Amino acid sequence: MYAQQYQINLKQDDSWHMHQLHFHEGVELMLVLSEGGELFYDKEMYPLHANSLLVLGSNKLHRTAGAPGMVFDRYVLRILPSLLNNLSSPCTNFASMLQSCTPCVQLDSAQARELIAMLEKLRVPADQEVLGWDIQREITLLQILLQICGLVQNVPAQPGTSAPDYDRVLPILEYIQQNYTQPITLDDLAHHFLIGKHYLCHIFKKGTGFSVMEYVIQLRILEAQRQLRQGCTVQEAGERSGFQSYAHFIRTFSSCTGISPKQYAKQFKSGERSVMQGKQKRRPCAGLANTY
Repeated sequence: MYAQQYQINLKQDDSWHMHQLHFHEGVELMLVLSEGGELFYDKEMYPLHANSLLVLGSNKLHRTAGAPGMVFDRYVLRILPSLLNNLSSPCTNFASMLQSCTPCVQLDSAQARELIAMLEKLRVPADQEVLGWDIQREITLLQILLQICGLVQNVPAQPGTSAPDYDRVLPILEYIQQNYTQPITLDDLAHHFLIGKHYLCHIFKKGTGFSVMEYVIQLRILEAQRQLRQGCTVQEAGERSGFQSYAHFIRTFSSCTGISPKQYAKQFKSGERSVMQGKQKRRPCAGLANTY
């Protein structure tokens, strides 16, 4: 029932270095299996080790990198906020707990093995001829969420260090996040923050890896996807997410996600989204990170 609202993968890279920050609408849960590397998340850097558990909140800028010349293996589970809300109860609010918890904790071997067993159970394709396969997968997902929420509350957080380049642009990021559905220009931002337009572009690119307008577009695409999943028409989704032209919305959405807004809405509604994402290769979108 919920398969289109989460993704789980075991990712293995001979070398891994994410050069620019990116973000997802959904929460990203990552269990690192290899030794070495670093996480940049919400103004701080964290060292990564085997059995590091990362909880990366919705729409939080982050970047991961493996140790130079070393393999970087990790489980990655991404879950949309709508699914977290559906799985939550009045006493157990998964979305709130995962959004506000510490981003990096170090598990011991026993804790990691227990979590890996559950992640593998969720990752392996289900035999859909078995009675109750869908309910069993929902139970497994709930067990994973409960396990992770318990771990991040009871295991000491790893200390982080400040990232000054990011600190300089944080007020700009926060302003854009509050106003991206409205018309935004470089001149507007430069005037608001009383700095030169070219200097603004320079520090923003240095601090995030995005150009200013790439970041604005990324936020608008995520908002458009959310609107489409809630049942809005394509035109409504484009307008509500800040696009000033219907044609520009269609062109930009298709370029960034690899499918049109209409196809996206249809796939989500029919429950085919997770299947299609596994088969479809996206086209590059002017340096933007892939959306969920």
